[in-house]
Amino acid sequence: MMTMFRRILGQEQDEAPVRNPADDHWYTSVDGAISFAETSGVVVSARAAFQVPVVLDCLKLLSETVPSLPLKVFRKLPNGGREEADRHPLADLLALRPNGFQTSWEFIGQMQWWLAWHRNAYAEIVPGPRGAVDQLIPHHPSRVAPRRNGRDVWYDVADQYTGQSRRLHSSEMWHLRALPFTDDGLAGVPVPQTSGNIIGAAIAVHSYGARYFKNGGESGGILEAPAGTFKTPNDRDNYMKAWRRARTGGNQHRDAMLEHGIKLNRQQIDNQKSQFLETRRDLALELTRIWRVPPHKAGIMDNGTRSNVEQQSIDFVTDTMLPWLELWESKINADLILSPNFFAEFNVSGLLRGDLKSRYEAFFQGRQGGWLSINDIRKMENMNPIANGDDYLQPLNMAPAGSKPPAARADTQAPAPTDLPAPTH
Repeated sequence: MMTMFRRILGQEQDEAPVRNPADDHWYTSVDGAISFAETSGVVVSARAAFQVPVVLDCLKLLSETVPSLPLKVFRKLPNGGREEADRHPLADLLALRPNGFQTSWEFIGQMQWWLAWHRNAYAEIVPGPRGAVDQLIPHHPSRVAPRRNGRDVWYDVADQYTGQSRRLHSSEMWHLRALPFTDDGLAGVPVPQTSGNIIGAAIAVHSYGARYFKNGGESGGILEAPAGTFKTPNDRDNYMKAWRRARTGGNQHRDAMLEHGIKLNRQQIDNQKSQFLETRRDLALELTRIWRVPPHKAGIMDNGTRSNVEQQSIDFVTDTMLPWLELWESKINADLILSPNFFAEFNVSGLLRGDLKSRYEAFFQGRQGGWLSINDIRKMENMNPIANGDDYLQPLNMAPAGSKPPAARADTQAPAPTDLPAPTH
């Protein structure tokens, strides 16, 4: 019955989910549709939400930024340092090809997209030649349901093609989940459930604008007919259908004839008075808050200046990307790297590079201060190391408080008085 009403209202966009929304383990359908209309009167689905440019921009920004950052595996050293473990099996998997049909960029990007929209991302762990983790096979969140059985967690996975379900243990499924969690803590709550009202309002505004301009920026009207013009309701409906065909779409500016004394009373809609543009802009700002994306990253430059855009870019790394990256790192280190002597880490220096002048000034300070070597700097600039480039400088005018200044070198000491030439008279 609900399907019929949605079709009548023009809201039937996607198939309804088969799971019960009251269930803590309920997820969106394959395209993200939810089974109820929000207060905006719009059924929120991925298909409709992705038509809103700001939603698409935010998701693309997150899902393209994470895989663009270098992700490397390191070995812990006894002195507290670390070294890159490029021969670790997981290093090859994360950097090149995590499975037989995706590159690492595609895999991480897809997982991050699901994580940002569904707040869950799943990948089946397949052992093989590279060890216990030879491949990571992604599964769409709509086809996975986590269940707790005692102390163990199991995942029911529905096959994409056959629909048959199989059960995997938590040791066989790599599960990334983002806040907020369900009551049992097994999964994240999808964005359409926590922010469906604001997304639904944005979809409604976007759809209104599309329909308005589809009709050439003109609103509809009321046809006033004298009594007795139409003998039956069917005659009236047929006349209205013919009128709409003649006055909408590609025929909207063509001449039309009104017969039988029918008059057209136009309804004028003033978008300026209805604050259409202001509403659209405010909704766009609200959407960026869902993913904590700086407005200028989503193309909103109303209040952007050079100074605050630069600060927002720094905030983007610390407030937006850092929590996502730490989530990835913690799940890799906890579930995929079996040895406590190794760990994975993203390199975010590329996001904080800044302009050339600022970057070189920072390198100069680091070099003069003694915490950067020539090769450290060259590595950050993607340049090859040079011989004797690992030495660090130590300023001569810096010493621990209360200590005596270092003795002067022998070749710089002044000659002793006995070494002075004999005076002449």
